[in-house]
Amino acid sequence: MSAVNLAPMEYQLLVDDKKGNVFELSATSLTWKTQRTGRAGSLEFTFLGGDKFSVQSDFELSCGDMIRLEVNGDVIFYGYLFSVESNDGETFSATAYDQLRYLMYNDTYVFVGKTATEIIKQIAGDFKITLGPVTDTKYAIPKLSFDNEKLLDMITEALSETTYNMKKTYVLYDDAGKLTLSNIEDMRLSIALGDYSMLSGYTYKESIDDDTYNRIKLVRDNKESGGRDVYIYQDSANIAKWGVLQYFEIVDEGYNAAMVSARGETLAGLKNRLGKSFKLSSMGDVSCRAGKAVYIEISDLSVKQFFLIEDATHRFEGNDYTMDLTLKVVD
Repeated sequence: MSAVNLAPMEYQLLVDDKKGNVFELSATSLTWKTQRTGRAGSLEFTFLGGDKFSVQSDFELSCGDMIRLEVNGDVIFYGYLFSVESNDGETFSATAYDQLRYLMYNDTYVFVGKTATEIIKQIAGDFKITLGPVTDTKYAIPKLSFDNEKLLDMITEALSETTYNMKKTYVLYDDAGKLTLSNIEDMRLSIALGDYSMLSGYTYKESIDDDTYNRIKLVRDNKESGGRDVYIYQDSANIAKWGVLQYFEIVDEGYNAAMVSARGETLAGLKNRLGKSFKLSSMGDVSCRAGKAVYIEISDLSVKQFFLIEDATHRFEGNDYTMDLTLKVVD
């Protein structure tokens, strides 16, 4: 396990106007953000220019331009310009998003007997999204029905169903212009943050206030009896300690008793635990993006384990490169 890379970063911001013109933009600041679920990766940057968003005498930025950020020769962001604005006639700001932005639109789908992998591939094909490696999740979900819902929410639910039934967690992300799905077991970084790196600050939190449940109650409609079957999975010791923290869900009537039982046991394993989270500020390392798992070792807190990166914000300004990470415990 190595400490976070504190070597100077050389970055290059490139713009492609889709008309055969590619040029380097001298940005005065860059902010690259990723979130594990629910949001596209973004790149916000500022620059100096002339009238009408012009950054060179023969070129101006336009929405839809392709934006690429390279750090030490590696592409860490590849996306599309969604907005550009003039702040005072000379200073400009712009925002680009990766391909997950195109999954933020609504549609209607019904999937029967499809894996999350197959669902991702179908949606990507329908919306002309470039795919990279997409891990085979294997589990065929009996049925998922969506009416006027975000595409990304559909995929997120399919992945959640897979986690509940296969006890494996997957991360969907855009890897330099290719939509990628990976098992978190394959996303552990070989670096450590904490005692071995120069943190500028951290906040550590333990909580039962967010996504912690010690009683799982599942109900299923029973057409034969005309009533509902009830399944309860609970931890009496934690109930005595924390009180009753109940998670309630109505499962699809297509689930048989064994499937409901497997779901309840998996939910209990995932949610019946103390929530642990970190917010860290540090010198930057571009390998730390949302969805990755990073080892945290802080002796004062007796913490020595991997944490999943929920949110990552990387800031480049001149020769300064820093990052802020939000992490949660991952087994």
